[in-house]
Amino acid sequence: MTSKTLESEFLPIIFDNTVLTNFALTQSFEILRRLYEGRAFVCKAVLQEVQAGIESGRKYPQLRSRTRLQVVNKAMEGGWLQLPNNDADPSEPVLELRLALEYSQRFGQGEAEAMAIAQTRGWILATDDGKARKFSKEHGIHLTGSVGILIKAAQQEIMTLTETDALHARMIDEGYRSPLGYDRGISNYLNRR
Repeated sequence: MTSKTLESEFLPIIFDNTVLTNFALTQSFEILRRLYEGRAFVCKAVLQEVQAGIESGRKYPQLRSRTRLQVVNKAMEGGWLQLPNNDADPSEPVLELRLALEYSQRFGQGEAEAMAIAQTRGWILATDDGKARKFSKEHGIHLTGSVGILIKAAQQEIMTLTETDALHARMIDEGYRSPLGYDRGISNYLNRR
């Protein structure tokens, strides 16, 4: 679920749309702020995906819950979720662009851009997309996802195990395809370890 190195506890994290959506739709975005404030990032392509989700929620009544994604905009306005800066090594943006273009042949724009940034900068990638996770593992990218974040929230006592199980179930109700399922929630996962 998450890499357990001390170093990764302090690395910046870049979010893919899948994780942002799980926490936004369940109205639990505050957990992300509490865990990652000061090191939480989102790329431009993911922001475009978020805006498209908000618009779909306004246009189609059956997708009305997608308007909850506006919490991403509020987090950006609040400054705890930010765009990555380009103040680093001048070759870094060129490498990131090249990798994002290469990865976009296999993945969506948001995933491709987030993976490229995580790989070149040594950041953590937060995604629930199975193909993106497999690819990232193969390429040595630090990973977490919604389940890993819920585990971290329980371990840091931001939530109780009962609360994490309930939130995990709500995420599934909202469409999250969790590797754990209802009957194998966060508490069962941690108790088996």
